[in-house]
Amino acid sequence: MIKVIKHASVMSRSLSLLLLTLANLLIPISIFIFATGFFPYKPFIPGRATFQDPNNGGQLASAPFDKVIFMVVDALRSDFVYSPESGFKFTQALIRSGAAMPFTAHATSPTITMPRVKAITTGSIPSFLDVILNFAESDTTSNLASQDTWLAQLKDKQGGKLVMYGDDTWLKLFPDTFLRVDGTSSFFVSDFTEVDHNVTRNIPSELKRSDWNGMIMHYLGLDHIGHKSGPRSPHMVPKQSEMDGIVEQIYRAIETEEHLHSTLFVLCGDHGMNDAGNHGGSAEGETSPALVFMSPKLQTISQGSESPVALPEATFSYYNTVEQSDIAPTLAGLLGFPIPLNNLGVFIPDLLGFWEKGW
Repeated sequence: MIKVIKHASVMSRSLSLLLLTLANLLIPISIFIFATGFFPYKPFIPGRATFQDPNNGGQLASAPFDKVIFMVVDALRSDFVYSPESGFKFTQALIRSGAAMPFTAHATSPTITMPRVKAITTGSIPSFLDVILNFAESDTTSNLASQDTWLAQLKDKQGGKLVMYGDDTWLKLFPDTFLRVDGTSSFFVSDFTEVDHNVTRNIPSELKRSDWNGMIMHYLGLDHIGHKSGPRSPHMVPKQSEMDGIVEQIYRAIETEEHLHSTLFVLCGDHGMNDAGNHGGSAEGETSPALVFMSPKLQTISQGSESPVALPEATFSYYNTVEQSDIAPTLAGLLGFPIPLNNLGVFIPDLLGFWEKGW
């Protein structure tokens, strides 16, 4: 009887050991299957898009603009520009006059800078793998050097040259792309001031130059304020007013400098922020950045819109909502270059008026 019990005990231990071994084998397999689904590899079409040969039935429409100034204010939630509490008073005046067309640009999760810049420049939808790469300061494998973007298309135009000031994420994504650069790190979140002054100090000289057709600026101070003290921080409205002053400086130069008369000025956020001042998820505040197209030429197709606009608290869908991936094809049409190959967005219909009026 004792031998039978001992044998049963040995069998039980052997079975437990077998099940434990099997479980240890299944854990890494399960992690691999989860990671493959959560961090999928997204293939892309290599090369550059080109226009159809006009001799084969294609016809190129004229473009209303030949230069673009692209100003990103990190974490620029829609209400920071459009609400009555906003410090963007000059921008709101442009919206009322028709010289600016406002939108809410829906940003899909993950709402952090690197995947959002990829969406804005390629017109595609990045993966969650970019969440990890966003924090890898030394990473160079995630750049867009081999992908088709509106920056690459703009640079490929005759005489195309780009300059960039601000968040060095752009320098990691677009190596050897810019004629002049002044990059700043996004991880010193206690810095509300110098991180933006390093961008602004370059603007007056660049507005006097005529050797570029694309200028990118990426301001970080507003995002840093959100992380440190939230969207209702006493520093927030003064920072908005500071950014609005930059908007006015650039817009006035477009009005007065001959070489800038056909310049499209775009103000946008890469993402928004939640009530705690953070981002990365899919809350409405995080996925609702502002997007504003500005130029005196817009007054030929726009009668202006009410601004500011009072919406119920915790609602961020101001004006028409478009997808962030719509920015790339819209810039392609307005500046006269092919839409990037991997684009999933569409041209924003509100701006079709340039061609409806026989531009």
